Amino acid sequence: MKDFEHLISVWQEQPKQPRLSVDDVLKQVKKGINKLGSRVLYGIIAISVTIIFTAGLTLFAVFERRLSYIGLFVLLFGMIAYLILQIGDYRTITRQDLTLDPAAYLNSLKEYQKRRAYLHGRFYYAFALMTCLGISFYTIEVFQNKPLMFKVTYYIFCAIYILFCTFYLKDRFIQREQKRVSYLIERLERLEGQFE
Repeated sequence: MKDFEHLISVWQEQPKQPRLSVDDVLKQVKKGINKLGSRVLYGIIAISVTIIFTAGLTLFAVFERRLSYIGLFVLLFGMIAYLILQIGDYRTITRQDLTLDPAAYLNSLKEYQKRRAYLHGRFYYAFALMTCLGISFYTIEVFQNKPLMFKVTYYIFCAIYILFCTFYLKDRFIQREQKRVSYLIERLERLEGQFE
């Protein structure tokens, strides 16, 4: 019984977290959401331009081998799948108004966090594989008359770049974005806890 009383006294002595200002939290969350939304929108614009360029290359360039067309179609398929996921993420983060229903907005932020984890997790490797295959098939014909040293240098550079993106940049990007989203979720949950 003595231990229980000691636990209660320690628990009661814990400093209470200061109350959050609703206006400050809403401003922080809106600023964070606008930043996340603009990054996703930039990604949508960038991949859309790339899709248009690749589609134009597929439609208007003349290749001798079917393998080049297959490579371009694989690239297009991967980019379109990525675009669809990006649009879904953008809609998830921007469809709710924070001031109308904070609880629903908190749920949409959690959904966004799960979708981004999927996009940067499992789908990234499928996208990287499609990109590698597409570029490999496409460049077979494009580099047909190039010297062997050029081909080897190009493929080594591509492999190093993909490995760098996969094992260094991707992880840093994911950690930074997850930290921002987690911070926004934590602020909203803490604010919600004040009113319960």
